[in-house]
Amino acid sequence: MVVLVQLLLSLGLALILSAMTVHFRDIKDILANVLTLWFFATPIIYPISDINAPTSGTPAWAKMLINLNPFTHLAVSYQEILFYTGPFGHWKWLLALGIASVFLFLFGYFLFDRLRDSFAGEV
Repeated sequence: MVVLVQLLLSLGLALILSAMTVHFRDIKDILANVLTLWFFATPIIYPISDINAPTSGTPAWAKMLINLNPFTHLAVSYQEILFYTGPFGHWKWLLALGIASVFLFLFGYFLFDRLRDSFAGEV
């Protein structure tokens, strides 16, 4: 389930970004910086419990941004499956992300298919 959600999300983002990069060349330069920021905004090298703890001192807006990051829920799901024993408690976020990923993939496929004919002329 987690791998399927990640696949659909990644494919949707890849289709959108690849179609847009042909027409707007600066996206590849901006994307390098955005991906670095996105890596540090995803709880990969730190546990999510450090952010959600009431004594962490994390502002409410930062917690909201962490929860809006789609890769947060993928990373936490993988951590729960691979490293923690007990029930899988992040399934509601993963289900919502799965539904959003399906729509993102469909939009990415539509956009890529719509712009496909103009790729040769732009390159």
